[in-house]
Order: sequence, then structure tokens, then C-alpha cells
Amino acid sequence: MDRISELPRDILQQILNFLSQKEAVQTSVLSKSWRYNWCIRTNLDLSFDNFRGDKLEFLSVVDNILRRQCDERLSLDEFHLSISLDDPDLDHTSGSYLKKWVPLLTVIVFGAESLQDLHLDNFVLDRETMERILPWKHLTSLRLEHVYIEDEILQKITLGCPLVENLKVEGNSWRVRAVNLNHLHNLKYLFLQLYERENDQHCSFELPPPSLETVQLCFSNFSYHKGADFRNLDSLCMQYVRSSPWDRFSSTIFPCLKRLTIYHCPGIEKTKLFINAPNILYFAYHGLKVPTISFAETSSEWKSEIYLDYNGLTWFLELHELLNSLRHSEISLAIDQHGRINKHVTVGENVDNRPIVESLKMDSRLVVYMFFICRPRNIYGYEIKSVRFLRKFLMKRESGNEHMQLLFRDLEEVSFETRVDIREEWRPLTLSDLKSGLEFRFAFKWRNTPL
Repeated sequence: MDRISELPRDILQQILNFLSQKEAVQTSVLSKSWRYNWCIRTNLDLSFDNFRGDKLEFLSVVDNILRRQCDERLSLDEFHLSISLDDPDLDHTSGSYLKKWVPLLTVIVFGAESLQDLHLDNFVLDRETMERILPWKHLTSLRLEHVYIEDEILQKITLGCPLVENLKVEGNSWRVRAVNLNHLHNLKYLFLQLYERENDQHCSFELPPPSLETVQLCFSNFSYHKGADFRNLDSLCMQYVRSSPWDRFSSTIFPCLKRLTIYHCPGIEKTKLFINAPNILYFAYHGLKVPTISFAETSSEWKSEIYLDYNGLTWFLELHELLNSLRHSEISLAIDQHGRINKHVTVGENVDNRPIVESLKMDSRLVVYMFFICRPRNIYGYEIKSVRFLRKFLMKRESGNEHMQLLFRDLEEVSFETRVDIREEWRPLTLSDLKSGLEFRFAFKWRNTPL
């Protein structure tokens, strides 16, 4: 006797929900009455990758499921639909299906009162579609990836989900110039990466400071009102941000900021930037020029990583100032320097006060000049010529040269080491054992410097 089939519909639905999508579909062979029972699941995972058949069959199956869900007014808990429609033989067919699905999805997905998490990938967000499916009054997480946004649709989207806490927008935009996010009072996580397709311009966003905890901006400019409150901001990452309120940074307090990354942001080198982040733990800068950045006094240990790819003349003095401003952090420095130094370098009066650099990566003969502005603990390299040159330079410290004695008078020990794999321990190496393909480092022990 088939007692399971006699169970109430809601109980049967819960049983099917505990099964995977594949297992639920397999129940269709049990009997005629079970053929479409799996379609009433409230957690549907419709992926073409898991479908045995061609795309046309898959589109037909999905169409039947959506219509059944809509006709029976079922309430979904989870819904996943994935298919690539780049098949030229399906252009017309897939387009007709998508047009029919928008009103169906509006009823069972987009229009659901319980909709809290929405992820759209490779979706065309045109005006007609968005007017049908907005608003999302209870949405807390919205991810729009590889999307195509027309005109002011992005602003309409943000206005349509006032309770959103996590917002990710990644894709291409047409004529979107400015979007105001100040009405998103619950927004905690923000990721924006929009490529402007006209005149290579970037979209500009006005941020809602108080609630933000994590912000990542890529190819997107931003602004905020003077005196804005960033009391909860924990992490800020800016990549290829062109126009930003750098001048307001110096008067803004970031009491909870722990991670700050600035990656190739043109214009920042023209501003003297002061970061008032007393709880900073990590700072990273990648750029073509040396910035002028200083930090407020911190109460805990923190790390700074500087990556420079610079071809100029003034980099040396600018780098000297930057290292001094970061001297209270554990500094890692990597330089791809193709220029030269524009003046004769001499040993300064504060030679004993040179900042410690934990890690220095620089495959160039100019690496020897770094001793004039810092005391590196480890110098890493791969080019044998640079290694030989640096070793020869270090041997001169015992030659009686006055400048060399000043530079290295607090150097207690230096060792030359190598390793083949990053998982290996460093081991001593002699010049006779040098060969390409190895990673080398000079390890320095300086007197009266904390480890």
C-alpha cells in the first residue's frame, strides 16, 4: 500500500525538500501520481549542467515547472536557474521563453513577500523588466553580476530595495553618471565594479556612511558629505578609482577601520593624505608613483605593504618620506624601478633612525641605495646579477669607507640564503652554488631593533 502518496500535500512537499534536486526528479518514475510531484518543491535548482538532454528540452521543462508553480500559487524558499543562451540556434526560442518567464518569475520569485536574497548573473536589466519586478521591499542581499544596466535603472533598483544590507553590482553601464545610495540606511557590504562604455568614464556613487562595514570599489568613483560618519567601516578597498574626495579623507575619522587598500588610483599622489584610523591593522598601496600618506597614532601593531612600479627621478626622496610615515608598522616593500636617482645620495644625520623594512623585493642595482633610507631585515631577489652586485656592495662595509661604516655600524649579522619551494625552510647558500630558478634572500640582523 502506497501510504506516502496519501500524505497531506504540505508534508509531501517538506519530504521532497530534504532531497537533492537529482533525487527529487528520480521520484517521478515511482508512479503516474508521482510524475510531477517534484515540481512542487520550494527549493528548486534548475541548472542545465545537471540536465540530461538538449537546451531546447531544458527550456521546455523549466517553462512547465514555472507555470505549475505559478498556477498553484506556491511559495518558494530557494530558486536557482542557470543556463547559457549563447547558442545561435536558440536565439529566437530562448528569447521568446525569457519574455514569457518574466511575468511568471515576478509572481513566484521577484514578487514574493519573503524574497530576501537575490542573485542575477548575465541578466539584461532593461527599463521594462525592472518596472515589472520592482520593488523588493524585504530584500536584504542583492548581487548583480555581469549585468548590463541601462540609463538610471541602477538608481531605481536601489530605491526599490530600501532594506538591503549586502549590495554587489558588477558589469557594464550605459550613461549612468551618478547614483545616490544615501537612502540605504541598512547597507553594510558594498561592492561596485562598473565599466562605463561611453568615453571611458566611471560611474559616481554617493555613499551612506553610518551603516557601512565593508566597501570595495573598482572602476567606480565615490563621494560623501563633509563630516560624514564612518563609525562602522571596517574595510575599504579602492581599485582604479579616479575621482574621489581625497581632500576630505584628512578630516574624516575612521574609528573602526582595520584594512585599507589603494590600488592604482590616479590623482592620489597629488594630495597629502592623512588617515585618521587609530585601529588600523593592514594598509596596502599599489601604484605608479609614491604617494604622500601619513597615519594617526595607533594603539596596536599593524602591517603596511607598498608595491611600486615607477619610472621617474624623484621616487627616492618621496619613498624616504613615505617609509618614515609608516615606520611604526611592519613594512613590506616591493619596487619595480626602471628609472634612476636624480641626485648624489649621501648618508644623512639621522642614519641611526632609519625605519626598519621587514621585506624588500627589488631586482635592481639601485637596491644598494635603499640602505640610505631604511634598514631592511630581508632582501629578496631572483636575478643572479643583482645578487652578486649586492653581495659585492656589502663586502665593502669592512673596507674602512666612512659612509659604509656609518650605514652598517649597527648591523650585527648578515646571511645569504635560498630555498626551492615556499614550503621549505631557508638554508645558507654560497656564491658558488648560485643558479637560476632559485629564490634568494639576504637576511640582516640590526642592533637594538625589535624582532
